[in-house]
Amino acid sequence: MDDIIQKTSSFLIALTVLKIIWTPEYLKYDFGPDHPFWPQRGREFLELIKQSPIEYKIVSPPPASDKDILLVHTPDYLDKVKKSAKLSSPLSLDTPLNPGVLETAYYSVGGTIVTCEIALKGEMVINLLGGLHHAETNRGGGFCIFSDHAIAIRKLQKQGKLKKVLIFDLDVHAGNGTQEIFYSDPSVFNISLHQDPATLYPGTGFAHQRGIGKGKDYNLNIPLPPGTNGSDYLQALDQVLPLYNNYQSDLTILILGVDTYKNDPLANLNLVENDYLEIGKRFSRFPKLAVLCAGGYSRQTPELWLEFLKGQAN
Repeated sequence: MDDIIQKTSSFLIALTVLKIIWTPEYLKYDFGPDHPFWPQRGREFLELIKQSPIEYKIVSPPPASDKDILLVHTPDYLDKVKKSAKLSSPLSLDTPLNPGVLETAYYSVGGTIVTCEIALKGEMVINLLGGLHHAETNRGGGFCIFSDHAIAIRKLQKQGKLKKVLIFDLDVHAGNGTQEIFYSDPSVFNISLHQDPATLYPGTGFAHQRGIGKGKDYNLNIPLPPGTNGSDYLQALDQVLPLYNNYQSDLTILILGVDTYKNDPLANLNLVENDYLEIGKRFSRFPKLAVLCAGGYSRQTPELWLEFLKGQAN
């Protein structure tokens, strides 16, 4: 069955023009000149992909509405975010907030909603600002204001467009927000490979945290020790990929963190460029895949995204 999925989806992807979800509004997701998040990575990627053989089309997303945001976040939290943005007051120690950043956060959510809708059609799609997995229902931080992927899931579930979603989170930091939002929900299977949270922000995402109630065993954390190389990383990924067949989701969301790269300034894993090509090859088998560009703070981030796409389209 896995071979059939891989051959079928690879054939479809070969015939599909890549949809890139992007708007210049994403450039406003700017926390200041000394902050590690650099929004220009999206623009640099667009210049880079022009030189590749990948055929693509840019799709500009609309912003999400407050009604969308409240599918996941509490009214009190949304009110706090708006007040903080108006005053240019920080949301947390690592997440400054101003009106431009908040405006972009709405576009990021809208972008991920569009990304998931396109992926449900079986098309190849990537959102250049998404997978902001540190935002919890009533708290933000870690450069994340809204949980764009959680909101997209809830909206599409409410619309009856999907029931079950499988998330593969490959960001080097554990997604405490994703875990908190779906911890008791069996309709979302969250699988996260990340650096051992005993050694890295956010300090959660341990192997024993597997969900509660009906969501028990639908939250799977794979902590990796600092210094993990590409070979060991891919081996760990290969061990969990078969869960796709067992869960039989309507949609797969890939949170594509490339802060696992050896030169990333915020973490300590040791992947190299070719490893992202290999990751892309592995995800070429998924027929309905929404790719969200999350963490990645080295100057090589645009090149690493492109390596993934080359593998996915292989």
